[in-house]
Amino acid sequence: MQGTTDEERLAIALVMKRLGQTMDLIGWDKRLRDLTETDVTALIEEVLEGYGAEMSRIAAGSEVPF
Repeated sequence: MQGTTDEERLAIALVMKRLGQTMDLIGWDKRLRDLTETDVTALIEEVLEGYGAEMSRIAAGSEVPF
């Protein structure tokens, strides 16, 4: 992603662990085209929820810039 902040890159890195745990449940041997709608939904939810949670956590530890 172009223009990604350090905080956003950190949140993305932290979300990868959650995504990996979901893939453990789905199965790493499945090809992307073989994932069910439920599998894809679970992955998307993990990314969105995880990213939001990590960005909130990161922001809580930062100074307000104004």
